[in-house]
Amino acid sequence: MRAGGLRTLIVGDLRRNAQHFILASIGIVVGIAAFTFFLALGSGVRNVVLGEIFPLDKLEVVPRTTDIDLGPLRVGMGKDTLDDQVAKSLGALPHVSGVFPKMKLTAPSTAVGGESLLGNDMRTELIADGIDPALVQDDVASGYAFKHFDDGVAELKACESDEGCDGKMEYCGLRPRWRADGSELTPAERQQRVCRHYVPVMASNHLVEIYNGTIRRAHNLPKLNPEFVVGLRFDLRVGESMVDASKKDKIIVERGRLVGFSARAIPLGLTLPLGYVGQYNVFYGSPEAASTYHSIIVDIDSKDNVAAVAKSVEDMGFDVADSGAEQAALLITIFMMVFGFVSVVIVGIAAVNIMHVFFMLIYQRQREIGIMRAVGATRANIRALILGEAALVGLVAGCFGVVLAFIAGALFDTVSARYIPDFPYKPETYFSFDPPLLLGAFAFAIGFCVLGAALPARRAARMDPALVLTGH
Repeated sequence: MRAGGLRTLIVGDLRRNAQHFILASIGIVVGIAAFTFFLALGSGVRNVVLGEIFPLDKLEVVPRTTDIDLGPLRVGMGKDTLDDQVAKSLGALPHVSGVFPKMKLTAPSTAVGGESLLGNDMRTELIADGIDPALVQDDVASGYAFKHFDDGVAELKACESDEGCDGKMEYCGLRPRWRADGSELTPAERQQRVCRHYVPVMASNHLVEIYNGTIRRAHNLPKLNPEFVVGLRFDLRVGESMVDASKKDKIIVERGRLVGFSARAIPLGLTLPLGYVGQYNVFYGSPEAASTYHSIIVDIDSKDNVAAVAKSVEDMGFDVADSGAEQAALLITIFMMVFGFVSVVIVGIAAVNIMHVFFMLIYQRQREIGIMRAVGATRANIRALILGEAALVGLVAGCFGVVLAFIAGALFDTVSARYIPDFPYKPETYFSFDPPLLLGAFAFAIGFCVLGAALPARRAARMDPALVLTGH
């Protein structure tokens, strides 16, 4: 039997028995819709959680310490810092593509600003850290720079206003009162107005989400658009604190400017270039603070190698900071497995229904099949005819199932956008209908229909045409 003739027979049989196949394929449609919907939902949530909230292409290495609880206090035992030698050792590990030291600002600090956006200046205790500028260069807004400008060393140009200075990263201001070595400028030197560099600052996307989702509601403030917040200027007062006991005798006053948002910035606080934080820590501490790190970010060449690198880090005697990524990934995987299993059960039951329908149709068409065998159709031709009908039913049911999943996903996103209040990292869409998922859904539908029709096809192919035509 030629392919063209077989195709004509398949289409003709499906038309004659359309009602039976439509009823039999309802379960396939529902199962494929559930399969596509839930796996697309899981994939979309995974992209947000493991792509934006918990990036999996990096690890944060921290010292291994033991804590002892003394009443309300917890005392750490052992060294709680890292150094350049540790960074060098981590960089030599297999699959590590980059090593970036990270340093916490150990001096009390405050930030004051926001009048241009909120109508009044806000004052807050500042939590900050410093990172290697190379880690976030791709996140710096156009026209801005994220690096250490050492105004204590550079020859600064005299000015009278900001217009006399160059670019977005300079302003006209008084010289800092304190030199890096701790000495104080003379009154005459402090009255000189020079072009100083803004301290470039990065903020976390997480901080914006927390503000827009929660903080603004508590203080009746407007939502912020991250794209238009870039360039915000504010005062940094290092050595000052809202807690009297933490204030220092010497206060460094700087002007900061927001130059971008990054997933690698500190989640709650501001991130500065490493040089600034090292300079402040040395000023309020000791010279050793310039090369004393509190953690080290390790970039990994592939997400598949994260576990191997984490094991190597632990073998070196260090720990990996728990970001919650592993628990989040596990929960998402369990979610996808549970609903995937439910979808498989639905489609499996539908496949049994498909099998019963084909058994019934074969019984009704046994004389037709006998005639086909008598005029030269082989057993393989009969099997191909039945399985071809099942495959076509699966393809059509798969199409309807995928379309139904798309409609359900669009409805879900619409309801979320209109009726669910904003929350941190609320996505525009919760679904990711990737091509491999769609191809898998079609293969799933066709495969189960063919599987359901396998036994009926085998029975039809084994019919003896002589017995069928003579009625014995």
